[in-house]
Amino acid sequence: MVLAGGVLAIYLATARQQSAAPAPKPPHHHGQALKVVKVQTIGVIDFGPADSGDPGQGNSSDHALMLLPKGHEIDFVTIPRAVLVTGRAVWTANQMSDDSEIFIYIPSGKCLAGTASGHLNLTRCRPSSDQRWRPVNSRVVQGQAIDQYKNVETGECLTSSGSTPGQAFTTSCGPPGTKTQEIAFWWSA
Repeated sequence: MVLAGGVLAIYLATARQQSAAPAPKPPHHHGQALKVVKVQTIGVIDFGPADSGDPGQGNSSDHALMLLPKGHEIDFVTIPRAVLVTGRAVWTANQMSDDSEIFIYIPSGKCLAGTASGHLNLTRCRPSSDQRWRPVNSRVVQGQAIDQYKNVETGECLTSSGSTPGQAFTTSCGPPGTKTQEIAFWWSA
């Protein structure tokens, strides 16, 4: 009986010591935060490539371009006038706990990824830095929040080809107000 009591005392003492040990931290892949803090259904828009700088909204010479897959490319395309009013939210922007964003194309469920060559791809979503985009040079223009989106892996910003539709790519981040890098979320839900 005394022996059983001694064994029980030793067991309880070690069990208390083990439970006092700190809980392990959740794993991170490649140093990336895995917690989603906010999800928005959006259209990804290059707000300013044809912005002439005049104050008038709705100016026919000013138009934004919408990010969409086109064949094997990711392009900024013309937004049809009907869509300007009704919107076309085909992406989700998942804001992560490290303040980066992951853009998921809803029809395919794939993530927007940057490459070292400046190309963009839609790939299977995974916790990797090539699929993370960090907003930089944030500002508000005519009531619209605008950011440049810098790829965490490449350090380059999401960029349109200019005032006409064309292939999207990444290139060195320009100063605030770089028209081909003024990215906005429209039609967020």
